[in-house]
Amino acid sequence: MTRPIHVLAFAELQPQFEADALDIFRTLAHASRREPGCLRFDLYRDTDNPQRFNLIGVFVDEAAIRLHLETPHRKAALDALAGKLVGATEFRMLQAVDVTSGV
Repeated sequence: MTRPIHVLAFAELQPQFEADALDIFRTLAHASRREPGCLRFDLYRDTDNPQRFNLIGVFVDEAAIRLHLETPHRKAALDALAGKLVGATEFRMLQAVDVTSGV
């Protein structure tokens, strides 16, 4: 059975751009949630560093992720965030491991 893939993006905002960036993140999340193959797309603020945000998208498979990577709303968000972040955005892809087998 294929398990969904979680895509994590970590971005730290420059404080003066927080309001703008939050609008960009919200727009991205709303549009991404309507994509075929997207099961979830959520935004989290880091409790240790309030300028650091984590976007977590859950997709049915790699094909859905490839589709997401090519969407106009994702490209627009990346363009709009240019110059508003501290450093580069970090991305990770994770797939759940079945821990119930053999128990």
